[in-house]
Amino acid sequence: MSSAAKPPRHQPRLTPLLSLVFLLSFIPPHAIGIPLTSLPHRPSASHTSASHAALLARGGAKSTAASKATETASSPSANGILKTFLQTVSSARSHLAAAAAARGASIFAMYPIDTIKTRMQIGSRGAVGKVWKMDGLYKGVWGSLMGQVPYGVLTFGSYEIYKQHLLSRFPATSPPLIYALSAILGDVTGSGWLCPSEVVKQQLQAGMYGSMGEAVRGIWGKDGLAGFYRGFTGGLARDVPFRVAQLTTFEVAKNIYLRAKRNSATSNNNKKIKNKSKNDDDVALSPLEAAICGAAAGSFSAAITNPLDRIKTIMMTDTANAYGGSVAACAAKIVRDDGIAGMFKGVVPRVGYIAPSVCIFFVTYEFVQQKMRLKE
Repeated sequence: MSSAAKPPRHQPRLTPLLSLVFLLSFIPPHAIGIPLTSLPHRPSASHTSASHAALLARGGAKSTAASKATETASSPSANGILKTFLQTVSSARSHLAAAAAARGASIFAMYPIDTIKTRMQIGSRGAVGKVWKMDGLYKGVWGSLMGQVPYGVLTFGSYEIYKQHLLSRFPATSPPLIYALSAILGDVTGSGWLCPSEVVKQQLQAGMYGSMGEAVRGIWGKDGLAGFYRGFTGGLARDVPFRVAQLTTFEVAKNIYLRAKRNSATSNNNKKIKNKSKNDDDVALSPLEAAICGAAAGSFSAAITNPLDRIKTIMMTDTANAYGGSVAACAAKIVRDDGIAGMFKGVVPRVGYIAPSVCIFFVTYEFVQQKMRLKE
């Protein structure tokens, strides 16, 4: 993957982006989303609890203790923010430990599928014959784990901080909207840590380097620190729409399932359910049911955001800047070279990755939580 002339340095414009993130924390929320750092927990009649239990795939944790910790902290100073973050992480440490183990297991188990997806997405640039090669399927897996597991902690802690600040600043705003913006801002914050590991991982998956050490040295030698943030905007352009689509689809799937569950209970003359008012609090999703709905929502969202995922993959591996270095330029070149169908390269492994990942995550999380409870 070398070129005759040394490619120009990729200089991501991080300052305007970070400024935008800062400003967004002081305006009313305007997007629809859900805390991306949620984990399964015991059934509850709360609509919010059911929603929090569903979206497992990207790590982190949501606990009552953590929420209480953030509700009691109100200092906007740097010390107050740090204290809130540490309290949040400390109060949820058992959930975070189980989540880290579960996330690591799901990433490791499904990593070959992710490698195949990456190979397919860069196939137009010479990797077509290598897509199904068995060797190298785990290239970059350790770098991915080093990025993804701390990313869960960082997004969880920062999400709680954003949520606390926005709830106190806009008390009249609908909480789900606050959760939406907080989740997006938490994702943006976590991406600052995640992006370098993603760049290393994807360049290894693409066969551009033989080892993680070689990749780190090569990226640093070619582009310096900026090289590790290649495709940062592409990652955000994928993750935010994915989060909104995931929540919307989950809410639809959850409501359909709860309606069917309630109707079934009524038809079986279950008076306890029959006599309740018909709303989403009548019947709660169990953790397993929430996981199934979350897997369905994630799979659908993965499919419709695949074009953005391919753009992100190409931007992170395009060291020669042949695709223009921006989301719009990359999209235009993909369409020119491969047509609209080119935007959906890798969609099958991307969709196939989600549901098994959620199942592995869920089973591992529950297993670790049970073991931890036995030791207490």
